[in-house]
Amino acid sequence: MNGFARTLQAELDTVPVVDPHSHLRPAKPEADTLADIVLYHHIWIELVSAGMPATGATRAGLPHELVDPEMEPLDRVNAVVPYLPHIRNTTCGSFLRTLLQDLYDVPGGDLTADNLEDVFSRVAERSADPAWRTELLGNRCHITKSITCERYQEPACGDIIGKGAEGVPANLESGKTNPQQALAGIESQLGKELKSADDYGEAMRNYGKQRSNMDVHFVGMWVLPFTTFIQPSNAEVTQVLQDTRAGMPISHEQMSAFWSYGVRNFLEGMREGPVRTIQFIVGAEVLPPHRSITHWSPELPGALARLAGEFEDFHFNCSSACDANIQDLGIIAKHVPNVSVAGYWWHVLYPFYIRKSIETRLDMVPANKIIAFFSDAYHAEWIYPKLRLVKQIFGEVLVDRVERGLLTEDIALSLVHQCFYENPKRIYNVAD
Repeated sequence: MNGFARTLQAELDTVPVVDPHSHLRPAKPEADTLADIVLYHHIWIELVSAGMPATGATRAGLPHELVDPEMEPLDRVNAVVPYLPHIRNTTCGSFLRTLLQDLYDVPGGDLTADNLEDVFSRVAERSADPAWRTELLGNRCHITKSITCERYQEPACGDIIGKGAEGVPANLESGKTNPQQALAGIESQLGKELKSADDYGEAMRNYGKQRSNMDVHFVGMWVLPFTTFIQPSNAEVTQVLQDTRAGMPISHEQMSAFWSYGVRNFLEGMREGPVRTIQFIVGAEVLPPHRSITHWSPELPGALARLAGEFEDFHFNCSSACDANIQDLGIIAKHVPNVSVAGYWWHVLYPFYIRKSIETRLDMVPANKIIAFFSDAYHAEWIYPKLRLVKQIFGEVLVDRVERGLLTEDIALSLVHQCFYENPKRIYNVAD
């Protein structure tokens, strides 16, 4: 490692980090048991894919982030151990070994039948120690704020946990529900039966006002990939409501009309409060029972750009789970002032795609619009291996660019602090 690489590594090792998207529990961000760690849904789905019965670790055959496992934690981890060798090659498998080795002193990070009970006890001891949270988030990861979108109405354990509110009820389809079922869920969320476009518009404006007046850093929007941002008439939206309620087939054009009308009214309502950051998440679809796939459509970049252009007083911070969107989002962030890019979500949190994302963004996006990391972690322990990998690749890219004369050493060093701390702090309105 040359002199500059060592200097850069020191900067990466100590840079404060704002994590603008996690699912940490506000009152207790750390794991309770080893099962919380080993059965994180990214690991769980790989184990199921490798042959573990879906009901082996939860009675319902779903990840524990969605259901009560109805099983003892030690029994659940016992069910996992025989299948762990099958995911030794994956990035998630590597994350798990790194986590167990560095945080719990497990040699090589290998969890086996022989050391299982000992590791289980170590995790329980750390969890019961009030100092563990500070050691993990503060000393190991240098997290100054992790903004969770889980249980955002619950009290937080301290200033390190911020809150965001996910869920704009405007999608008439998901991988798990048909339009009629989705409409029922939307009405339940809005607390109102929607008989007409006027009913829907009023309910969405009120919902937007409520969200923007909450103590949150952002409102999250998960968008269907085929969505186009259009200006439908009230009659068209009312017809979509009637057709959906009657169980008729709903076209993508009708879904786009419903989404566009709802989002416009939602953002109009948000203008009555102070929150102006929208977290825009795209590129994945969850199929039953819980099988996430990438999902991309050529319509989506235009929908985002048009939405951002119409609502220039909002900031849209975007991430995608689909490789096909990496250039799309970079170009939008290059050309549209109120759009920025963040992290590597779900199916692009792998070294090849992380590097591709970093390279693409450094090539085309102004530096003040790049957020280098978010964890998407459900327990704080999972922040550690993800952040470690992202920092490693970010550093490698910067060293390479300095060696090729694309960046000076001073610029490269400044990008570390800017992308891991200054940008997310400003975009998400995080106080000092």
